[in-house]
Amino acid sequence: MEQGSGEMPLFHDSSSRTGALLAVAAVACLCGCSATKQARDVEPSGFLGSYSSLRKGKGEEPLLVYANPAADCRKYTKVMIDPVTLWAKSGDSWLQKLEPKDRDMLRKLGTDTLLDVMNKARFEVVSRPGPDVMRVRLALTEAEKANVLLKEGTVLAPYVTAPAALYSETTGQALFTGDAAFELEILDSLTGQRMYAAADKRVGKLDVRDFHEWDDVKEAFKSWGERGARRLVQCRMTGSFVSSPKEQSFEEKIDDNVP
Repeated sequence: MEQGSGEMPLFHDSSSRTGALLAVAAVACLCGCSATKQARDVEPSGFLGSYSSLRKGKGEEPLLVYANPAADCRKYTKVMIDPVTLWAKSGDSWLQKLEPKDRDMLRKLGTDTLLDVMNKARFEVVSRPGPDVMRVRLALTEAEKANVLLKEGTVLAPYVTAPAALYSETTGQALFTGDAAFELEILDSLTGQRMYAAADKRVGKLDVRDFHEWDDVKEAFKSWGERGARRLVQCRMTGSFVSSPKEQSFEEKIDDNVP
């Protein structure tokens, strides 16, 4: 900033910066915004094989996305859904450390979300390929449950909340919250042609409404399901897997600044 310009910096010290972050968080709670937000980035797991065609998403799009401009969505009225898999990127992944019951819960969560999306978009679920059948592959590539007790303490204790807000600003994720990431691919069931692919990650926010260690992960799937249904409904109307550019909503703009 040039001397004598008369302008003041938006945040002149760490305390005012923290105060602003906490104020935004309060607004988020009052407006009933989502309990999760999109992460800053997502690391490819290898599930999709080739990632060279995926680009960075915009607006409501996943963090990484590909849409085949030549594919006509209106051709398809049915869908085959592959068994949902847990695809760990490395041996120290949280997915590798989960108990069998938690792995089963996550697979069911992914399957139920896909079935709900297809039902809302009016795709008939079938078990065999065909000329009007698309095939969907889904993998959960990250899933970390929240530490509920420490998360609640971070929200409620003033002396903890300020450092937590600064940590969130630095890392893009609030302390002690959960997260989840997925990779998805839509193919022509007969030719195997890729028509759509995506990778996304969502992280929990400091929200006292989430009382269970898996709530952040479940809320992430809820958000993905809502966006997925809207995308497929639009796809069936326009025929294109390519989404129209959309400006961030008020909720999404808040999400970018909430711990």
